[in-house]
Amino acid sequence: MKEYKKISINKLNKFNIQEINGKIKLSLPHCPNKIIINHPFILDEDIASLAGLMPDGSLIKDIRRLYFTQKKNDEKHTLFQKIIHQKFRPKNKIFMKNTANCFESYINSTVLCHFLHYVLDFNKSDEPMRVPEWIFESPDSVKRAYLHEAFAMEATIGKALSEIRFITKDYTYALDIQDLLKSIGISSHVKSRIGGTNHTVQYRISVYRKENFIEFKKIGFTQPLHIKRFTDLCKKYKI
Repeated sequence: MKEYKKISINKLNKFNIQEINGKIKLSLPHCPNKIIINHPFILDEDIASLAGLMPDGSLIKDIRRLYFTQKKNDEKHTLFQKIIHQKFRPKNKIFMKNTANCFESYINSTVLCHFLHYVLDFNKSDEPMRVPEWIFESPDSVKRAYLHEAFAMEATIGKALSEIRFITKDYTYALDIQDLLKSIGISSHVKSRIGGTNHTVQYRISVYRKENFIEFKKIGFTQPLHIKRFTDLCKKYKI
């Protein structure tokens, strides 16, 4: 049986708490937008997936809005909205709009955002991206769920079919991803590079070699191009 991490009621002392039929309603003073969570709140694959989407989203720095942007795969917006509805039951509506370059889903909920930041360790937009600490202490299936979404957002597979790459602007996040991969038996390398629209310093996590690709198959991809190239890579290495 998996030993999921759980959030005890003692960690919710920042909130006003009302217990209702085995669930907990959380609110904040002078804030009507409540959320309802299960008790105990289990840090499972769905919560890890939501955290893994955050390289393409964030909490705004006043901790009142959560947003997610994506132009590669509309299904990620469906996943983002589904997890929020199922796990937090917010009364606030999740909006979706078409910006200049992509679609954006967002929800204005101070209670939800405070829970994500102070309880689940989601970063604010003015903080460096990090992997939440509880991910490292969770079962491998939870770690893979996080990596599955994070790599869907930020990964590439070259035409040579010899490397899986993950790009980030945050060095500490690159090291977090490297450590998380290592914890499930995948070795990787971190290198700096100049890239992006503004030609700034970025960090590339590179995964090579058949034994690592075998383990990465347990994580998998969701983008059609990623799926095709990873399938071709596995054929190349007879995995």
